[in-house]
Amino acid sequence: MMKGNLLKISLVALLGASVGTGLTVNVQAANVVGSSLKQNTAGPEFYQVPKNNAAMHLAVQEARKTIKTFIAALKHPSPGQQDFELKKRFVQGDQVEHIWLSDVKIVGNHFEGQIDNHPRKIQGLKFGQVVPVKRNEISDWLYIENGTLVGGYTVRAHYNELTPQQKQEFDREADFKIGKP
Repeated sequence: MMKGNLLKISLVALLGASVGTGLTVNVQAANVVGSSLKQNTAGPEFYQVPKNNAAMHLAVQEARKTIKTFIAALKHPSPGQQDFELKKRFVQGDQVEHIWLSDVKIVGNHFEGQIDNHPRKIQGLKFGQVVPVKRNEISDWLYIENGTLVGGYTVRAHYNELTPQQKQEFDREADFKIGKP
């Protein structure tokens, strides 16, 4: 089973190009993604997603629409289900950063998880810090079931932008299969 403090991935390097300016997404990813790829020290730990990126907006909408699947699995994980992660949207003034959280728990009417990235834009957050998450702050969720990614809609959106060669590299190095959503 994979746990926090994982390798960083640089989707900028993986994608081979910057994807513009706008929304910052920190990609020292969910431990699942981060531990599945070799550390790339040549590129940054985050990248910009244009505010008008339709695929990313659809991914966030789908994650929010299907959150009950995540909750049900988190509450009663089946054998083979592991590495439950949430991606939270943090806002501070005009700065926005989406950060993966590991060790997710349900506490009352919200979630809690540990920051699994080194925040770049949001001041006052640090790696490993436990933070609360309201449902409307979730930008993605994922877990691994028998070696296959469940959820991970933003991960899938990025994956779909890869070239065939980059997808092959990702598939070869990942400890999980992308599979169907």
